[in-house]
Amino acid sequence: MNTVARRALLSVTNKEGLVDFGRALVERGFELLASGGTARVLAEGGLPVCEIADLTGQPEILGGRVKTLHPAVHAGILAPRAEDLEGTGFAPIDLVVVNLYDFAGALARTEDEAERIEQIDIGGPTLLRAAAKNFARTTVLCDPDQYAEFLRAFDEGDGVPSLDFRRACAGRVFAQTQAYDELVARELFAATGHPLRYGENPHQGASWRVLGGGGLEALGLRSNGGKPLSYNNLLDLVATLKLSLDLPDDGCVIVKHTNPCGVGRGATAVEAFGNALACDPVSAFGGIVAFGRAVDEEAAAALAERFLEVVVAPDYRPAAREILSRKKNLRWLDVERQRFATATRGNTRRWGRLELVQDEDEGFEELRAHQLVAGPRPDDALRAAGELAWKVAKHVKSNAIVLAGPQGTLGIGAGQMSRVDSCRLAVEKASAAGLSIEGCAAASDGFFPFPDGIELLAEAGVRCIFQPGGSIRDEEVAAAAEARGVSLLLTGRRHFRH
Repeated sequence: MNTVARRALLSVTNKEGLVDFGRALVERGFELLASGGTARVLAEGGLPVCEIADLTGQPEILGGRVKTLHPAVHAGILAPRAEDLEGTGFAPIDLVVVNLYDFAGALARTEDEAERIEQIDIGGPTLLRAAAKNFARTTVLCDPDQYAEFLRAFDEGDGVPSLDFRRACAGRVFAQTQAYDELVARELFAATGHPLRYGENPHQGASWRVLGGGGLEALGLRSNGGKPLSYNNLLDLVATLKLSLDLPDDGCVIVKHTNPCGVGRGATAVEAFGNALACDPVSAFGGIVAFGRAVDEEAAAALAERFLEVVVAPDYRPAAREILSRKKNLRWLDVERQRFATATRGNTRRWGRLELVQDEDEGFEELRAHQLVAGPRPDDALRAAGELAWKVAKHVKSNAIVLAGPQGTLGIGAGQMSRVDSCRLAVEKASAAGLSIEGCAAASDGFFPFPDGIELLAEAGVRCIFQPGGSIRDEEVAAAAEARGVSLLLTGRRHFRH
């Protein structure tokens, strides 16, 4: 490996993986240069590091507003060749690792304009853009998820990442800084992304963007074929994958208009798809399908027989790729599930100047502490069915009622104004699909305000119900379940989705 001394400049807000990456750079012969907070973290990790102030001879001023804006830094980054710096007293910088102040976080955190303005990064974009401009010599990284990829490229290139790699990193920088500037312009100075043919309806204009820059790949997605994704496809794709991530890898999810219309599990991908499809094959027409595991030839053949808008999976076997590639209009994508989960964590809605922000509804800790308040204790199979129904209900528009067996959903009642209507709809859906719900489990995303929903489900054959509880009529509801021999479990936590 090439062991020529090299210099890396690091100045990051997101310290994830920083020390490990810094150690890997030192092992490869890099001298580390870093700004204040980054330098402290590296030093605390036991790494040798030169602070920018020591390099420039100029301490940070104006409360840290000016620290890297200096010829010793930017000449080192922008010099086309190392020899161009001869006689200047400056040395080349080969690698720039920078991520930006969290301006988006400041928008969510405070209404104070002065505090928001302080989170507008100046030095960071300047460093990134300088290094990106000089990608012919300099490598630039703007996100921790690039660290491992850089190390591979460095090793494979004997100490010099390929020009294609450097060019790709530079392109990502310009996309990210553009999106960052657009966010600042839009949110502070009232001023857009990947255009779409139209929005939810043809008369609505629309576009999409990934904050921080990038396309689908920044979300852990890769398109393999089919038409471009539409606005509605993207809405449904997010909803489908969010549910898929809450299920075991043997799960298959079918979504239509952001609501699950079928969820199945199985020993094979095609079995899971079949179990999901059985719940509501009519609504599955034109739906979005997500798998938690690779799609094989048998599953691909089953998918190809139906009209579907989008299929997404962690991988596809070669024969499956060949089958799906014949479907000219089908959009089918690979997904890095954990990367997608990280990139889409959080929940924001905006109407003009009004924005609502909330934490992600994550986890099911309530399933470890639920309380049996009526009926017999359910056996393992019935409990598994109830837990599956509960996880699916979290992703169904409120009011939500989900009926399920251990291997999949049987009926789903979504988006009704009264919970008893959702109960009725779930039962009717199961009946229309020719599925027996005798002895099955049910889940409700919110409490039952009256016994009528419990009575309707029990009459239809439901034997176990998961619900949050919290109604002033909880005792009356429990009594109705007890009288009908239905196991009623209170979770103490609801999962509304509006």
